[in-house]
Amino acid sequence: MLPVTLQKDPRRGAPSRLVWLAIWSSLLLMAFIVPNTGFLQPTPSGAKPRLVPAVSSTGPDSRPLQVMTYNIRHAEGMDGRVNPQAVLRDLKVANADVIALQEVDRLQWRSGLQDQARYFAQAMGMHCIYAPTIRRGVSQYGVALLSRYPLEAPQFHRLAGGREPRLLLTAELRLPDRTVTVATTHLSVEAEGRMREWPQLLAALQNGQTSLILLGDFNSPSSSPELQETVRGLGLKEIRPKPSSLPTVAHGGRIDHIFTNLLAERPALVRDSRASDHRPVSASLNENEIPLRAH
Repeated sequence: MLPVTLQKDPRRGAPSRLVWLAIWSSLLLMAFIVPNTGFLQPTPSGAKPRLVPAVSSTGPDSRPLQVMTYNIRHAEGMDGRVNPQAVLRDLKVANADVIALQEVDRLQWRSGLQDQARYFAQAMGMHCIYAPTIRRGVSQYGVALLSRYPLEAPQFHRLAGGREPRLLLTAELRLPDRTVTVATTHLSVEAEGRMREWPQLLAALQNGQTSLILLGDFNSPSSSPELQETVRGLGLKEIRPKPSSLPTVAHGGRIDHIFTNLLAERPALVRDSRASDHRPVSASLNENEIPLRAH
């Protein structure tokens, strides 16, 4: 066989085109290698979920259910650097049973083509459901639920009306002898969008048959009339931080909230952090408020 000589393309810009061709080929390959979580597909973390003491929550030794919400801004810290390890440290410090994350990247250039939800789930040994609100090719951006307990029957509800696509992600959290619905969302920045999204959120959740925990970045303070109307319509109460607590977002204000119809052990806790432009908010809830599952 005669040797084949590759001729260099003398046209200006040809090497650049070859580089881009190689990059996009790699991205397409990654799309096949990395399982596409798609909408509401449970994401296997690759690590065995950590075991939680499976005691009946009716007993005197029952532990509170620790929940947390955190807008991670694709792990971009206040120093302008993308550092998922800094977000992971916040998650480990909180040691929550259920974590709601917003602004989560998957295969985005700005965050190093990382599947962030999968990364956090692996590192924490948790179950995970990821729901992208925006797709551009193989790149995605959305919200996620992480849990030490199994997450079942995931659903998404499109929230129309804002300039940017939004959704509500719900799942059934299966505790040892009880089931509770957990939900997370990230509402629009502009007030006009939120005005249209609040009624849709209410309609999606108001017919639920189980106890409810709603977490997320609502881009609204607790004093918002639309927020208050929706929370009343769902029969929920906000687990608020102490008045002296830090704001939940760097520029001031509290727009990240935890709502539930369960009793809280204490006020919500806002932890200081520079891993995002938001701070994580956590609360301890009383599992005894959740009805026992019928056997």
